[in-house]
Amino acid sequence: MIFDEFSYLCISFMREDKRDLISAMIVPAAFVVLLWIIKILEVTTNISLTQYGLEPRSTTGLIGIITMPLLHSDFSHLSSNTLAVFLLLSGLYLFYKNFASTLFVSFYFFSSLAAWIIGTSGTIHIGASGLVYCLAWFHILSGFLKRNKPQMAFGFLVIFLYGSVVWGIFPMFQSSPRISWQGHLGGAITGIVFAILFKHKGIVHKEVIPLEEEEELSDEDPYWMEGSNEETQKEENPQETNSNQQEINSNQS
Repeated sequence: MIFDEFSYLCISFMREDKRDLISAMIVPAAFVVLLWIIKILEVTTNISLTQYGLEPRSTTGLIGIITMPLLHSDFSHLSSNTLAVFLLLSGLYLFYKNFASTLFVSFYFFSSLAAWIIGTSGTIHIGASGLVYCLAWFHILSGFLKRNKPQMAFGFLVIFLYGSVVWGIFPMFQSSPRISWQGHLGGAITGIVFAILFKHKGIVHKEVIPLEEEEELSDEDPYWMEGSNEETQKEENPQETNSNQQEINSNQS
């Protein structure tokens, strides 16, 4: 079944207009470039921006709602998020087009806000992992809620490539205590909530009336056509009508 979904996804992408595919990658590519520029400047200037990360339940840490997804501890941390951010954001702009920017900004803000609420006080959280988890869970759930095959196939692709989004929200499965599972959980919750709230946005599966039902409906004329059909029959058989009238007159006489 998973292979069939992947095949359907490939066929769907091949049928897409190249201009749509390219336009869907513009914002994701620009965002990824921004992440790398920030990290390169941070390293070349020998300045650490970690202090500007998100500090949960702290008024001074509220700035981290904006800065958290932009900051990474090292190039390895950034590299692990780069492909995921680009792929998942591209899928967002491909399936939701003009509405994608609104979703992107909402995901960016609310996933960080959720981490600020559920995170542990006195800790600092950085990285775009929360945004990645938000996008991943949004894609996975949206395809099933809408019964849209291309997006369902994309959701299967996300699970196949990033299966850790399922268990990465639990603290007991973290490989290091430095990993922000709260950021992952906040992103997952945000993605699930938005998938439910916006299940009627984007491409939605539409029910099609079966052909058999259409044929059954066409066998019977609507009530407003009954009178006109009788008049049409009379016009087509005037001789028969006259002969019937003559028989009636002769019987009366």
